[in-house]
Amino acid sequence: MLIRTSIVTGLAAIFLSTAAFADSTSTPSTATTKQKPTESSQKLADRCSALETQFDQAITTHGTATKAAAAKQLRTKGETLCNSNKQTSGIKSLTQALKDLGLKPNA
Repeated sequence: MLIRTSIVTGLAAIFLSTAAFADSTSTPSTATTKQKPTESSQKLADRCSALETQFDQAITTHGTATKAAAAKQLRTKGETLCNSNKQTSGIKSLTQALKDLGLKPNA
């Protein structure tokens, strides 16, 4: 019984160490490596940030606007889209949020 347990344990160790070795020597996939943002995507990300900042500053003085509640929802949606690498859609939402407050987007 002791010999059988030792053999099973030894074989399990060999199989597990082989799998671990194979995993550690593989090349990283593109999904796990961080890609450098392109100049275009960086500009869009910067525009998202600028519009978010403009909205955050404007909501304090324009919080009583007729469409303020809708604007807050659009701001949240825009931020979510921008953070999900959908900056173009996020910028549209943020722009509309500012327009709902009665402002012209600066960025």
